[in-house]
Formats: sequence, C-alpha cells, structure tokens
Amino acid sequence: AGGGTGTRRLSMRSRYSARCSFLYCWGFCQEFSVFCRKMDSLLGFVGDGYVMLAANTTNARSVVVMNTSADKIMELDETKLLACGGEVGDSVQFCEYIQKNVYLYKYRTGIVLSTNAAANYTRGELARFLRESPYQVSLLLAGCNPTEGPGLYYMDYLASMQKMEKSAHGYGSYFALSILDRKYRPGPSLEESLDLMNTCI
Repeated sequence: AGGGTGTRRLSMRSRYSARCSFLYCWGFCQEFSVFCRKMDSLLGFVGDGYVMLAANTTNARSVVVMNTSADKIMELDETKLLACGGEVGDSVQFCEYIQKNVYLYKYRTGIVLSTNAAANYTRGELARFLRESPYQVSLLLAGCNPTEGPGLYYMDYLASMQKMEKSAHGYGSYFALSILDRKYRPGPSLEESLDLMNTCI
C-alpha cells in the first residue's frame, strides 16, 4: 500500500512538473510572439535642410521571420517619405492608401500637399479608421519643401500626432531615444547626422 501511495504521489508530482514546464514554455512563446510582432524599429530626425529616416527590414509574425529585406519607408511624392511599422497587412495597406490619395489630390487639384497638410490628412484618416476598423500602425512622416523647410511628424495607432525634431518607434526606440537625447543637436550637418544614425543603429 505504501508503495502504491508513493507511486501516486510521484505521478502527481510528474504531472505537476510537466504542467509547470508547459505553462512556462507557453508563457515564453507568448512573450516572444509579442516581441516579434513589435520588432519594428523606425528612427528619424531633422537636419540642416533635410530629414533623415531609417527603418529595420525584418518582417516577422509570431515566432516566424518571413522576410529580412522588407522596405518600410514609402515615397509619398517628390518631397515626402512615410516610414511605417506594425502588422504587415495593416502597414502595407494603410501606406498605399495614403500614397494613392496624396497623388489623387494632386491630380484633381494641381496642388501638392505640404508636409504639414499630408501629416494632418494621415492623422485624420487614422482617427476615422480608429472608429471603424483600426489599423495597427506606427508612422513617421518626413518631408522638406521650400515654404515649410524640413519637418518630421510622429503618429501612432491611436491617431495622435506631434511634430518632432527627433523621434523613434518600436523596440529600437528604447535605445535610440536615449542616444538622441544625449547627442542630437538641432540642425546637424549631413556628416554629423550619418555618424549619429550609425551610432543609433
């Protein structure tokens, strides 16, 4: 009888240990999955007459890296760039939607949107979709034109927007923002900006 009881206790301990191991592995996979989905890193800052943007090229979903050559910076027109991170489908669809509508406005009216106007339009569309079918995207919109000069706009999936001198999205921002806070100075030259970007990367 004693041997049977001991066997049952051992069996229960084994099942408990296996369950704990399973829960630990499941929890790790969940955390890693969240990490991979948020692995996008966008970085930008304003220089002397220009804006410099950088983005990582990893395209991942859950624990699977599907692509390491994704282009996350889209040309809206001759003077504006849009860097986008987030869910792959959302980022591609939303960026193309904004790009086509910027071109459509130009062809209909003959007026090229300023950087500020394009940023406010993009923010307005994010806010509209937020109430219908939200896009999980993080954006940096950069532009440079003769009237406004260089401009960088920060936007997130909740449709908040702010004009910034330096900004970053994603996991890379935890490192990049501290480096920029320490080393960025307004109006850097192109060589200084390249050095600073390399330091952040």
